[in-house]
Amino acid sequence: MDKRVIEFIRTKDFKLIKEIGQGGTGKTVLLKDEIIDETFVCKKYSPYYEEHKELFFRNFVDEIKILHKIYHKNIVRVFNYYLYPEKKTGYILMEFIDGQNIKSYASENPHLINILFEQTINGFNYLEQNKILHRDIRPENILVSDGGVVKIIDFGFGKKINFEEDFDKSITLNWGFLPPDDFNSKFYDFRTEIYFVGKLFEEILIENQIEDFLHKEVLSKMIKKDFNERISGFALIERIILSGDKQEIDFTHEDKQTYKSFASSLISIFSKIEQRSSYYTDLDKIVTGLEDVFRNSILEDNIQNPNSIARCFVNGSYKYYKHVEFSLFILKDFIKLIKSVSIDKKRIILNNLWQRLDTVERFFDDKNDLPF
Repeated sequence: MDKRVIEFIRTKDFKLIKEIGQGGTGKTVLLKDEIIDETFVCKKYSPYYEEHKELFFRNFVDEIKILHKIYHKNIVRVFNYYLYPEKKTGYILMEFIDGQNIKSYASENPHLINILFEQTINGFNYLEQNKILHRDIRPENILVSDGGVVKIIDFGFGKKINFEEDFDKSITLNWGFLPPDDFNSKFYDFRTEIYFVGKLFEEILIENQIEDFLHKEVLSKMIKKDFNERISGFALIERIILSGDKQEIDFTHEDKQTYKSFASSLISIFSKIEQRSSYYTDLDKIVTGLEDVFRNSILEDNIQNPNSIARCFVNGSYKYYKHVEFSLFILKDFIKLIKSVSIDKKRIILNNLWQRLDTVERFFDDKNDLPF
């Protein structure tokens, strides 16, 4: 195997437009690539305190590894990076969001509050599915483009929370209200993030005296100070949103029959689902997975391995029937349906499939607690 290093010796030049800001781990500037006529945000890793530079550089690299793989319409996109390990610094080139922070945008567009909330939940649900904690949820880190698209930014590169020294001070500086009870136990996870997203929207509603917010009930469950009383995940919030305010969307009789045939065949695969398993939420990946299954059985009347369809939907352990017949034509019709309908209809279809999967018997596998 040829293991030669491929070197690109031409340097890449950008025009500095302006400085955007300075944070604890570096500064951010706006750059323009004049060759392709595109503007980018560039963040330099350069901690305020020199002694932190080497300590957090590894974290900075790890963040790049994670964020470089992320692609979601409600999360800022990372295009490229430049690392200088010998100097313990680096740069990240990101999407430029031409807009304003979510509080300012909501103040000017209160009639769009429901759409802003739904997009924000969608973005944080994607982060939760990819096991990424934001850790710095505040208005300045949730932008809205001039086109009305929510973009979650600034994942606190190199930030490693030390509860004893940094955490309480950081939250106090960023927020004008008391943190949740989680902090009494020096604990922070996705349910904590739910609290902060909820408090942000509660603040927006109060300040702008917005009454026609459709998701008051779920918001009240997000802002419970008691960790155990708070709603458990962004995926659950999204499911409640989908089941509550999209009922006016109509499906044809043929669409309903296609869905019912697929849903019944899908459920017939499962014997039991481990109670800690979750459902996949990325529609594009689900459709891609189903298309792969279809191609692998295209010369057959039935899917050769129905478990391969189950794996497209359930993330975790489950038990399945090995001799289920799953018609190739049912899968083909469902793929055609899911690819042809609007994004709202796609999400309703997926939500209804989750409700079907909820009816499958659960079991608890204590072997999952073992390290290997």
